[in-house]
Amino acid sequence: MPYLEVDNVFKSYGPIKALRGVTFNVNKGEYLCILGPTGAGKTTLLKIIAGLLKPDKGKVYLEGEDITNLPPEERGIVYMPQGYALFPHLTVWENVAYGVLTRGLPLKRAEKALKAVGLFHRRNSYPHELSGGQQQRVALARALASGSKILLLDEPLSALDLLLNIQLRYELRKYAKNLGLTVIHVTHNAEEAMSIADRLLVLNKGKIEQIGKPEDVYLHPKSAFVASFLSDVVMFRAILIKRMNDSCIFKINNLGNMLIKCSNPPDKRVLIAIRPEDIKMDLTKKHPLNTFKGIVENVEFEGIKTRVTVRINEHTFFIDLMFVERVPLRRGSQVFVHIPPDKPLIFPLHDEMKLKELISR
Repeated sequence: MPYLEVDNVFKSYGPIKALRGVTFNVNKGEYLCILGPTGAGKTTLLKIIAGLLKPDKGKVYLEGEDITNLPPEERGIVYMPQGYALFPHLTVWENVAYGVLTRGLPLKRAEKALKAVGLFHRRNSYPHELSGGQQQRVALARALASGSKILLLDEPLSALDLLLNIQLRYELRKYAKNLGLTVIHVTHNAEEAMSIADRLLVLNKGKIEQIGKPEDVYLHPKSAFVASFLSDVVMFRAILIKRMNDSCIFKINNLGNMLIKCSNPPDKRVLIAIRPEDIKMDLTKKHPLNTFKGIVENVEFEGIKTRVTVRINEHTFFIDLMFVERVPLRRGSQVFVHIPPDKPLIFPLHDEMKLKELISR
């Protein structure tokens, strides 16, 4: 039996369909990240699980019990909103200890939670004396210390700078695992979600696009939307012109023919997606197949990798070169771009509409 079950949940706000038949399970002690763009329905889903909103249709079960109509305070679930919702007249310590004391839990939980988010030294400060990021960390500590069965975290790290975000995401996961907590963590940051989730749920326009282990979702996306949301993929329209055992040859306008390992393409007209890290580049032509001549438009040094933008006719390629692969480049350099046959992803052409929805946001 699943620990938490969301069964065929629908929710609308007037003509806006926020959730459309959402169904998934969460195991006890699991860290699930819900990933999606603004307007995907992520916050609405959390509020329904927390009992702050009622679904138009569908059920929510906790340990097999229907809690759809149960008040929030009787669910044993704590919801941490984006707006922090701290008590302004209470100190940091009092904010975090409040929930601990009302549930009859040891105050040691409040101390551990504040230390986990790095704010125990500010325990006597008031919320208005803290930065936005520090206030968010206090709200996170309060959620961690609550003793609830399930934590629902709505963009818990969004107000933090990059370094603190990376540090705190691992502390958050470690703390949750040490306490045996079940966590549903909402974010629009793909890197954040993939780095800490046991499983990843990709939500778009109120529907689940894909759910699975982060590496499976990233390496085997089921739609062009998922591929685009998780990486800066290059997309092409292509036409199948020849099949050969386990490979196909596709024609791409203003680029040429491309050999791709695939035994069963979804259609004759398809979308082809290629991730930046899967594209090879050199100053000379080293591969007879899938190699195209282009001009470097931009070079961005990003530490461990370099992002190179290459123009080939009307197509723009983003190529990520790791530090050890770095080659001397400048704007205007002529280069050869190679696409290994086993790297492209193939999707039905109708997936292009979902891709346009993502780009228009």
